[in-house]
Amino acid sequence: MGQLGNKLKQARLDQGLSLEQLNEKTKIQKHHLEEIETGNYSAIPGAFYVRAFIKRYAQAVGLDGEALLREHQSELPEEQPQASPAKHLTRRPDKKQRSNGPVSESMPKVLVALFIVFILLVIWYFYLLSTSGNDLQQEEEGGDVEYESPSEPQEEPQPEAAEEESPAAESEQSTEPQEPEAQLELEGVSGETTTYTFSGPADRQLEFSADGASWLSVKDEGGSELLSLARVFEAGETEAVDLSNETEVFMRIGDYMMLTLELNGEIVPYEQERKPQNIIIRFDDAE
Repeated sequence: MGQLGNKLKQARLDQGLSLEQLNEKTKIQKHHLEEIETGNYSAIPGAFYVRAFIKRYAQAVGLDGEALLREHQSELPEEQPQASPAKHLTRRPDKKQRSNGPVSESMPKVLVALFIVFILLVIWYFYLLSTSGNDLQQEEEGGDVEYESPSEPQEEPQPEAAEEESPAAESEQSTEPQEPEAQLELEGVSGETTTYTFSGPADRQLEFSADGASWLSVKDEGGSELLSLARVFEAGETEAVDLSNETEVFMRIGDYMMLTLELNGEIVPYEQERKPQNIIIRFDDAE
């Protein structure tokens, strides 16, 4: 048993806490607490989790986790070097962009005009048929028959090409604020970190839902924790974070296969198959 584990265990016993009570308080599984106290870090997935669990354990029993980590650095496992960066991937937007250009706005008017031209051509065609039939009949019967010119077909009322909007209606439409469309673009992949840029509404909400056990930490640009507690999510567990006032968010994810991320209802994809991995989202407000 290492000195670090002895200090943590003694602090727990001094406070009269059992491993079950400490499990409820820190959300760290009981067998991981026992491994920390005995110094058996090999069963904990990764050096990052070892340090995170020790800091949370120390905080729960009233000790300074950062100071303990510095003092017993030699007892802690070293982080393994990461593999070479993955190939940069491009991602197409999931939703088709709406076309609001002048061409799409003029299409209804063009269709109406073509319809009117078609109706006029049909009328002219039947008019020619009727006049040519009368001429042939007069030639067969003789010249004494008084020719009666066919009545000109009455022009059918033409549908208005498009209802002109009143200036008041146009001013109302121009003053109505249009909500910008949300778009998540892949900025790059480096090592175990994937970076995205988000353009869209200023009101943003990031939601997490777990299908199985996965450790998760969410921090702002300054390094402050945004979740209620950096912890292991269990199956069926969900949590949401309001990012309306943030310019960047950093996520450390243990098992990406067990955790789904949604930003304003849109799923944030995993570009890497890594355990663990990092995801950074930078916000470029369109408003």
